[in-house]
Amino acid sequence: MTREELISDINSILEENENLSTVVYAVLKETYEVKQLDIVEDEIKNIQKIFIDSIKKNIIDKEELILQKFSEADDRKSDIFEYDLELPKELCFFNAELNDTISIFKFNNDKIINIESLIIEIGTEEKQLRLFKKITPVEILGRGGIVLWLKSNQRFESFNEQVLRFTDSFYALKINNSIFFTKIDVLEKVCGFHDIINREAMISLCCIQKMCILNEQSIEGIKELISNISFARKVLKIKNSPVIINNIPNETIIKFTKMFPKLKGKMKYTSDGKQIILKTKLSKELFIKMLDDAFLTSELTRLFYESKAKDYISSEENE
Repeated sequence: MTREELISDINSILEENENLSTVVYAVLKETYEVKQLDIVEDEIKNIQKIFIDSIKKNIIDKEELILQKFSEADDRKSDIFEYDLELPKELCFFNAELNDTISIFKFNNDKIINIESLIIEIGTEEKQLRLFKKITPVEILGRGGIVLWLKSNQRFESFNEQVLRFTDSFYALKINNSIFFTKIDVLEKVCGFHDIINREAMISLCCIQKMCILNEQSIEGIKELISNISFARKVLKIKNSPVIINNIPNETIIKFTKMFPKLKGKMKYTSDGKQIILKTKLSKELFIKMLDDAFLTSELTRLFYESKAKDYISSEENE
């Protein structure tokens, strides 16, 4: 999905204006059970407004917004990622069915301190969007220590209740069955996420193995490094590599490793010259970067570059 398509989908909901309604759900710690918050109508309108304003500020009105698919994301500081992998089980509540059968959050059974996340659903009966908000310690007052509040004109007294404070931040948005993350660190703190990244990286490694460009020892060497989540994310991208998609011949790839300054002398080759041997960690990292087409030559200056960020331009774009 492009930035324009995402904004169009969001606007198709938000421009309903007075027809919009909002429901807030709490996701409980450990069980990930979803419960509806019973909030008075006036406050629901206020909550709806602060989150609509936040969507406009952080997505719609952000002219330089960078949107990337998560599995293809480069090292630019993207503003939003379209998540295109399997969801970790700890985040499966993103896809929970929300309807009138959801239990109400009741204070005689439930505690605010046990709320881990909020789901804010905004829309009409026909179409909705969902925001996902991680609750931070500063958003729950009264979770520990002594809280004082101004009871009268000048005297402070202790306040023993817990208070849920709403701020306009959110870490993910779901619309038309697509999920977009604004904060990747939320994903990285989920244990199941690492397993998914490693599994997807192994699929990419199989693609590399099918090329028959590396000897078996080099394949095993890359497999060992996949245990590092940062390296695994780089390997994950390779299944969508333009080098693989365009079936660039091994002979051409090997020739490139011998002439590009950053790669020259960093790799070894089999006696027949048909395979690359990666003996060092650096050579393995450079090989993955090369398959990601990160080493470029300027057509204008003939200078060599390493580029982590690439925006594809069609040859027909200006025709």
